[in-house]
Amino acid sequence: MAKLVGKWKLDRSENFEDYMVALGVSLPIRKAALIMPSPTCEITNPADNAFVIKMNVPVIMTHVQDFVIGQPFEDLVPNGEKQMTVVSQESDSKLVFAEENPSDPPHVVTREIDGDEMVMTLLKGDVSCKRVFKRI
Repeated sequence: MAKLVGKWKLDRSENFEDYMVALGVSLPIRKAALIMPSPTCEITNPADNAFVIKMNVPVIMTHVQDFVIGQPFEDLVPNGEKQMTVVSQESDSKLVFAEENPSDPPHVVTREIDGDEMVMTLLKGDVSCKRVFKRI
């Protein structure tokens, strides 16, 4: 997982607003998210199978995910709701975040290294969003 560890900055997004709509994010929050400076992300691996991901969205918030692979943890969804999430490791460069009790439609997020980029794929049902980060 050393490939994911580090500091990242959002470079580009595809279909982000549609994804937020699918999650039920309010119009004012969606509009603010679209005009804010690019968020940064810091991923650390403080112990075996343990990770901390700090997503800093300027002006809006810092979202912290502190988890151990395979163990449910309380997570905050962009619509402001809390859910129990379980993270699986699909390879040495890919993490998959899924709801412990899938909603209808399900919500799944992956973070994966592709070359020199970290690609975050966000799915809510049939709505897909891609956010691409560059290492800083």
